[in-house]
Amino acid sequence: MQSDKFIQKAREIVKRDSAVFDTLMDFEKTKKIRSKTRLNFTVDKAVAMNFKKFSREKGYNMSAKIEQAMQKMMGEA
Repeated sequence: MQSDKFIQKAREIVKRDSAVFDTLMDFEKTKKIRSKTRLNFTVDKAVAMNFKKFSREKGYNMSAKIEQAMQKMMGEA
């Protein structure tokens, strides 16, 4: 009967927080926990080229800088 409780609890967790469950399933397959996600969006070509050049000259990681700007906009920085 304990296994029935366990299965019921697992189903509740999946319903409540599917992202955690998906992360666990991904870990089971890859043995790695990924805390990042890939985004795909469109920006002005000139802005993208200038940002890429700027980042290269300053030695910045473009993704890290975009993430920091997002956090700042949301008040999390």
